[in-house]
Amino acid sequence: MNKRNCFVILQNREESQYNDFIGKFYHFPKKYIKQLSQDNIEFVYYEPKKKGEGVYFGFGKIGKIFEDKKEPEHYFAEIVDYNSFSIEVPFLDGQGNRRETGPGFNIQNSVRSIDSGLLDELCLDGGIILNIESDAHLIKVLGEQLIGSERVGILELVKNAIDAQASYCRVRLEKINTLEDVDADQYKFSGYDGPVIVIEDDGIGMTQEVIRNGWLRPASPIKTRIKERLRKERASALEKGNLGSYDALLKQIKKEHGGRIPLGEKGVGRFATHRLGRFLELRTKAKDMPYELVLKIDWDKFDNLTEQFVNLNSIGVSLCREKPQRDYGKNQSGTRLIIYGGREGFKWDAKEIQDLNKSILNINSPRYKSKIIPVEGNAPTLVTLECPQLKSELPNFLPYQEATPNFTFDALISANGTVDEYELKFKHPEDKVPEDSWNGKNIDLRVHKDPKFWLEAGEIRKPTCGAFYIHLDVWYRKKEWINIENWKDLTDYLDDFGGVAVYRDNVLMVDTKIGAEHDWLKLNEERIKQAFKISYRDFIGSIEIEQSKNFELIDKTNREGLIENQAFKDLSCLAKNAVNQLLLPRYMAKRDDFEKLTKGVITDTSTLSKVAKTSATFFDNVSKSKYALDSDPYGFFSELWQKTEDRRGGLVNLRDSMKELQKSVKMIEDTQELFVEQAGFGIAIAISLHEINKITSNFYHGIASLIKSGDFNKVKLEDLQETSASLRTELKRLGPLRAIRNEDPTEFNIVKVIKYVSEIYKLKMKIDGISFQIMNPDDDFVLFGQCSRINQVFGNLFDNSIYWIDRSRNKDKRIAVLLDKKHRTVVFSDSGTDVSEIIRPYLFQASYSLKTPPSGLGLYICRTYLNSLKGRIYETPSKDRINGLVGAHFTVDFAKSPDKRGQL
Repeated sequence: MNKRNCFVILQNREESQYNDFIGKFYHFPKKYIKQLSQDNIEFVYYEPKKKGEGVYFGFGKIGKIFEDKKEPEHYFAEIVDYNSFSIEVPFLDGQGNRRETGPGFNIQNSVRSIDSGLLDELCLDGGIILNIESDAHLIKVLGEQLIGSERVGILELVKNAIDAQASYCRVRLEKINTLEDVDADQYKFSGYDGPVIVIEDDGIGMTQEVIRNGWLRPASPIKTRIKERLRKERASALEKGNLGSYDALLKQIKKEHGGRIPLGEKGVGRFATHRLGRFLELRTKAKDMPYELVLKIDWDKFDNLTEQFVNLNSIGVSLCREKPQRDYGKNQSGTRLIIYGGREGFKWDAKEIQDLNKSILNINSPRYKSKIIPVEGNAPTLVTLECPQLKSELPNFLPYQEATPNFTFDALISANGTVDEYELKFKHPEDKVPEDSWNGKNIDLRVHKDPKFWLEAGEIRKPTCGAFYIHLDVWYRKKEWINIENWKDLTDYLDDFGGVAVYRDNVLMVDTKIGAEHDWLKLNEERIKQAFKISYRDFIGSIEIEQSKNFELIDKTNREGLIENQAFKDLSCLAKNAVNQLLLPRYMAKRDDFEKLTKGVITDTSTLSKVAKTSATFFDNVSKSKYALDSDPYGFFSELWQKTEDRRGGLVNLRDSMKELQKSVKMIEDTQELFVEQAGFGIAIAISLHEINKITSNFYHGIASLIKSGDFNKVKLEDLQETSASLRTELKRLGPLRAIRNEDPTEFNIVKVIKYVSEIYKLKMKIDGISFQIMNPDDDFVLFGQCSRINQVFGNLFDNSIYWIDRSRNKDKRIAVLLDKKHRTVVFSDSGTDVSEIIRPYLFQASYSLKTPPSGLGLYICRTYLNSLKGRIYETPSKDRINGLVGAHFTVDFAKSPDKRGQL
């Protein structure tokens, strides 16, 4: 490290005999020239007092020394990095001793040498006033590290053109060294070192003042001030209950900026030019200027790292004027960025350019092409990409724009988190499944999340993300569902770009690729758990937000997603629930319908077993009958066998194959029953496992405390004994929930089953404030069968009711059971949320659920177990519902179930 040369310099702040400029120049006689001509000089100012010992008041460094032309044998020293003290430091310390000491000290000298330790102490005692300095290396950080990729960098510069109210923005790539070269006359910018990136628009252009105070100032607050003003005005208007003044301000700002609020807010997007190339030439023209301004920057000057600190503002860039080099159009304004020279570590190739083209084609909101929700304001900026080396490989449309979606989904989500209105349309490209559509309104999307997520001070809070609009185009990824010749083009595109983009004021904010990579809706996470679920690879979608209403949704500095604040989490939750609750059940159902209608797929094992048995009987009867196999009058076997002897042997083989199929189906049924048994037990014991976990935790900590203290007193041992007994009781209660296939059937009362299951959920219901009542226990009746299966049936019903009561937010929290001994039915009801029209058609099918997280097995297991006992479960008809309870009602019907041995 270079040696520090430190001095005290005498400086009168008033009535000095020298031509000094404090903090700028120091005027001194020749006798001090040797001292002040050294390198690395630092100093503190000292002002002597007319009476007293004087004070130290500032710090600086000496730069250039030059001769005073007017006064012989006098010189000027340039002062750099001057910082004043916040408090004066007296010449004497607190004990009355001089701060400056040493054999060479002479109070009469105007320039006195001191050691670096004393200089540092004087600065600290004086509370030196420092400034935050920007190093030249900051440009590299802003350009390369805060802009996520080259593609993102170009999109940021395109957004600047949109902010400049441009009607068009052309992006051109030339002289890409990884691509095949073309004739020189196809290059428009051949005089620049490749690769060359040109971004040109016809926006309002920039004046010298805008370049100096905006473009060349990192994190310039010009656009941020507008948004902060809007934020404060909206908050004030909401507080006063009058949005009129805010709407007037919003209208005025939009008028001043071409019908929109400026997109940029961090003031660093333009430094993407650094990431994209080593050199920049900026040419711009404002409307009333007869010339264009030319700014040239060599970014390498900012990147050279040395041991010396280089202040950002110490590196100059050249700004001049020239005669316009291009036609600036009818507005006579615009900007052209020419970025060239490339960067080490990145090379453009065909795929990178094609991906950039896809992003550019998506830069403007799909709403510009939609009639569902019209876009206010001016027409969009037309953004295009040109690359003469890839002219035939850059289409101006995307594969999904040609294919008819199987589903289109549109929803308006209010600032309160409810669906103001939604519409879902279905269409098969060849009409093999009938067209269908659904719509609805006033659906609260907050109910499908842990209620604690939305609780604030005991009340359900309003989402912080604001209102938004969501649109999805959805496909099944199979040839028969896609109506373009090269259907793989669509699935390949969905592989790379499927997902949900976010548009702010109709301009791309977060593209689908980034959203899918970060799985911000958690769809991939759910797809891993249940493969039949929808994923980003099945759709192209967009979420539309407005800056004037969604202030808390902020893009990350690297432009790769949104900052994960509360507003982001709220948006993610609401959008995910909109997909899972309004779209997913219909998406699954139509796929199942298609399989049944077109492929005759039999999914029920009992039906498949009957088909196999019938087929075996048919082939056996044909082989034993007098059917003329040689002539085969009905053409049963002409496609299978030509010879009569082959037909006889083939019939026997077919009959035996059908019998083997029956055995295989029986094995599948056994396996399916085992899965249902295990799944049902898993669902049933979930509530008990929670209690067991608490008990075992208390038991463990009690033992640990005893061992640590060594105090085995009677009270503590009795507590442990009680805890152990609780654990044993809880484990004992799990036994009857286990449905075992070879369990012996017994007689049991239905009231006993319901009371047993209610005891398992008793603590959970108490915590949630839910009351439970069997309204007429005297109407009890007897069943004969496997009791554990019926335990699981009612366990699922209790679990569902508790879940939906919790999310209904109704103050009346009740579960009620009504028995009917005559018809042998049980009506199970609650005060929660009634069955949704969305899920009603698929209520008892596996995998269909609106719960979060969904399993879709509970009611399916109920139906399966009841079938084994000749029982049924269905939604209770309106006439049989219990008065005063507005939630779901299910009737468990045992009319045909046995009540004694011998009826099974």
